[in-house]
Amino acid sequence: MLKDNWFVFEDIDKLSEQLAYNILEIAETSIRLSNSFKIVLTGGNSVLKLYKILSNSKSNWSKWHIYLGDERCLPTNDKDRNDHIINQVWLNNSQILKKNIHFIHAEFGVDDGALHYEKILDNVGDFDVVLLSIGEDGHAASLFPHHLYDKNTSVVVERNSPKFPKDRISMSYSRLNQSKNIFKIISGSSKQKALKMWIKGKTLPINKIYGQSEKVFICKNAL
Repeated sequence: MLKDNWFVFEDIDKLSEQLAYNILEIAETSIRLSNSFKIVLTGGNSVLKLYKILSNSKSNWSKWHIYLGDERCLPTNDKDRNDHIINQVWLNNSQILKKNIHFIHAEFGVDDGALHYEKILDNVGDFDVVLLSIGEDGHAASLFPHHLYDKNTSVVVERNSPKFPKDRISMSYSRLNQSKNIFKIISGSSKQKALKMWIKGKTLPINKIYGQSEKVFICKNAL
């Protein structure tokens, strides 16, 4: 049985269109009320259509501030980094100010990169939107099942990821939870097992993050 805040879509196109609409609506309200909009992006293929839609949308882009939930410790411009595809699909051609794009310097290595991002997040306050995609094992950002992370920091390090590469930097559970709106995107048949575990009530990284308001967007192919 799906909860009231879980929404099922025919395909990734329809899901992405609705999600883009919601994000742009929240952005408009946030900019009107606080003169800024702070969003945490996620990596993965399930959000690429969303980023393409946003790249062709209208908003007061100068007020947007972009953050990243996690990053893989690989050289700058490596094709397997989250920021590489996000830049390629959206940000390289966007009107968002470069100074407002606050990505993780994972090329510094796990410790220095995490410390640097911790300082960036120091005075940010609550995010307006956090986007999360789900891994096949139920992981979110680079927070993996059965791995322990520091509860007292905004940024944590992962040195033994079950997926390549082993070294990663991620926002912590507590920092991701400092958000007014959490949107979780679940797409693809490879996510069926994790979704079933989640529905059955198994504790997974993806369901430890919920913010003040949570919506789960599911493609039919993940059910």
